[in-house]
Order: sequence, then structure tokens, then C-alpha cells
Amino acid sequence: MANTWTFDAPEDGLQTYANGDQVPHRGWVVRLNGVAIGELETHLHKRYGPDAKLDVSFGITAIVYSPPSGGK
Repeated sequence: MANTWTFDAPEDGLQTYANGDQVPHRGWVVRLNGVAIGELETHLHKRYGPDAKLDVSFGITAIVYSPPSGGK
């Protein structure tokens, strides 16, 4: 039987810095044959470069869940 990998609908969030700047992130649950096996998230970081100008930095977080109990 062929395996099927899917993403759940994305969930968006927003980080608000003390000065009011807002930076988004978006996450998805990853499924294998309908079972949640991990998550992916992409996000931005507010940062200032060596020239003191505002840059954008993209980040990606990948989480793999522990195997289900019973070792399957």
C-alpha cells in the first residue's frame, strides 16, 4: 500500500515587538497516512544588520514527534 503524506491547514500567528512592529509565522501539522508525525513552521525575525538598517531573517522549524507507544 502506498503511503500518503499530507499537511493540515496552515495556522498563522503574529509576534508583536515592544515598539509595535509585527512579524508573522505560519505552521502546519505533517501527517503520514492520517497520523500526525510532526510540524513545520516558517517565521520571520526582526533584526538589524551591521549597517544598522532593518533586515529580514527567515527561519524554519521542523519538529518530528516521538514514535507512538508500542514502537510502531
